[in-house]
Amino acid sequence: MPRNVLMIGNSHSAAPRIALRDDPGRWPDFCPEVVAMPGDTLRGLELRDATLVPKTAELRGKMLHYNGIPDLPLAEYDAFVVIGGLGFHRMAEPGLTHPAPDFPSVAPGGALQGGALVSTGFIDAVMAHHIAGSTALRMIRGLAGLGQGPVLFMDQPFPSLDCRADPQNFAGLVTLAARGDAGALYARFLQLLARALPKGARHLPQPAPTVREQVFTAPEWMRGSVRMQPRRDVPHEATEYGHANPAYGALQIDMISQAFAAL
Repeated sequence: MPRNVLMIGNSHSAAPRIALRDDPGRWPDFCPEVVAMPGDTLRGLELRDATLVPKTAELRGKMLHYNGIPDLPLAEYDAFVVIGGLGFHRMAEPGLTHPAPDFPSVAPGGALQGGALVSTGFIDAVMAHHIAGSTALRMIRGLAGLGQGPVLFMDQPFPSLDCRADPQNFAGLVTLAARGDAGALYARFLQLLARALPKGARHLPQPAPTVREQVFTAPEWMRGSVRMQPRRDVPHEATEYGHANPAYGALQIDMISQAFAAL
């Protein structure tokens, strides 16, 4: 088990952070440091001489507000975990309008027949571009390039199954799932992600007990999610379908600690 672990992520780091805070006895040998920045602002941290430095004064202010530090020296860490910064539901649009020939919806008996198709290569190219340019992959490449230790990655959870009742932010995924193609697209996403990860980095998939219908999260793991606030717990509104709760975060820490213990 690595001794000095840094967990770094966006708002999706709130769930595992709170799990660690509220039940430290569950992981007596795993006490990572947690650094989080809102949205895609992790993209604004620049690696200079093994230190993550905010590129602007505004970002420096956010780093101070959320983490109490102006920058982040990395030399002391011997392992890293990146949380969030990439989510499969963002990949739904490439396969939504025109599916590929090998998608279930265009097979005999599928939901779509006789429509326009695009090549599998095109869909792969679009998804690979999104993955390579994501905040997560930028951070993973930088950390792995230090050569200080392994880098684990947990992407954003699937949206709650409840999002089907109010699919404004997840319309692409809801439609793709209803058409029967979401599982096939996710399998391609995993293949492309594995190819994109640098040496020394490993993706940990969403905990299997939380998955429903291949690309959604069971609502009980999402209800009661908490915002990324450094000084107090602020719950999300009931219609927040994209963030997991601390119980889900505990499953994440289980997987992360087990992965490190197996190294």
